[in-house]
Amino acid sequence: MPWSPPQAPTASGPALPRIPRDAARFEIDSVTDSTATFRVREARWVRTGLPSYVVDPQQRDALVARLRVIRRDSATATALVTGQVTRVKPEHFLLVVRPEERWWHERRFWMGTLVGTIIGVGSMAVGR
Repeated sequence: MPWSPPQAPTASGPALPRIPRDAARFEIDSVTDSTATFRVREARWVRTGLPSYVVDPQQRDALVARLRVIRRDSATATALVTGQVTRVKPEHFLLVVRPEERWWHERRFWMGTLVGTIIGVGSMAVGR
């Protein structure tokens, strides 16, 4: 049997989900033992229940903690820590993944419905 190099160990657990590159980045205003508060400003899409992540920019955005948004007002939001690797600090950044629009909330859907209705009514009128 020919010699072969040793195989690299494989992870037996589930793969960790990757944080999308287009996640919105927010500065952390304050931190307690279990929550982080951040300014949302014009990001009106931030709402309670959204998952978020804290990363350390000094360590090439290494994952620090996972959070879930629990409160939102006009200027700030608060997220609860659901799991952490190291302690969350104000020097870290919070990443929130923008939720996908539901298909019936998209303008494209309603424009298509309107155009389809106009064409359907127009073809019925021509067929008479």
